[in-house]
Amino acid sequence: MFILTDGKNYVMENPMKSGEYMITTSSSMAKEFTYKQARSLVQNSRKKYSWIKKYNLIDVDTGQKSDKSLYYRGNADIYIGDKNNFDYALLDKIESEANSILGLVGWDDNQLITYKNLLNTELSKCDSAESDINHALEKYKKIHNGKKPQAHKVAKIGYLLDDIRDKHKRIKQCIRYVQVMQDAIVKGYNIEKIKLELSKVTSDDYKGRTEYWKMANDILED
Repeated sequence: MFILTDGKNYVMENPMKSGEYMITTSSSMAKEFTYKQARSLVQNSRKKYSWIKKYNLIDVDTGQKSDKSLYYRGNADIYIGDKNNFDYALLDKIESEANSILGLVGWDDNQLITYKNLLNTELSKCDSAESDINHALEKYKKIHNGKKPQAHKVAKIGYLLDDIRDKHKRIKQCIRYVQVMQDAIVKGYNIEKIKLELSKVTSDDYKGRTEYWKMANDILED
């Protein structure tokens, strides 16, 4: 196995997004590649990863720079430089799609049930948090004879509520996704069916139902 480094920085895989790479100064976080994986990444012509072209291939077992060329192609003595007509972004797309499918296949119903339980617990916590904040506001008004909090306090409370509501929205969305994944296992969905069902449960833009929708937007856009 190999790592890619310029002697100070290393290539690591984004822990939140498989197939995406970033810089780290920690050698323990360095991504271990096969030779073909490292070569493919370095040969990628996209600007996003152009910085990796300056990195060296290091053998994990020896800790020494490998004799293998990152620009080797094929079985004969043919090498390529920085210019190459093939767009290696295609490989990223294919690998990303494959990893997404493999990730779904790797989750059995027991795992999905566990995830859903965790999500529902956190959703309940978010509901309680929002309720606590609203009751704190009511308590303040009651103690202060109906007087509303000062603007800077209201702003801080608003940020707290916004953060909780964002989490609440994301959790509910993930619960819907997990349900589709469970249905896919039970009913044997193919890839196209999974995509269709996931798209159906994806949140759409909110549409206002009262005059307060316009009033709020007018205030925010002023």
